[in-house]
Amino acid sequence: MKDKLGRVIGMIVFALGIVILFFVLYSAYQMFALPAAELFHPNGNTGPLTAVGLGTTVAWILLKIVMLFVMTLASSIIASKGIQLYLGCSSAQAGREPMKIE
Repeated sequence: MKDKLGRVIGMIVFALGIVILFFVLYSAYQMFALPAAELFHPNGNTGPLTAVGLGTTVAWILLKIVMLFVMTLASSIIASKGIQLYLGCSSAQAGREPMKIE
């Protein structure tokens, strides 16, 4: 019973990691599908871009890219932990020693 519950939880954790990964990919698509005018003038201003405005926009874009990278890393770690839990419970159910993934 424990092994079956562990396998189900492993599948759920893996699915959660995959869902988060798809969310990250969708967010990246939305971010990079924006036209440059909307990216550098998010409020709809069409006036000239100042140095402060440009610096702020570039910093904001870099922050978004770093956040996407961290979310991608976190989702892949979550998915791999789900696979490890599933495989560990599967091998325990079959009477074998659980796999050690390092």
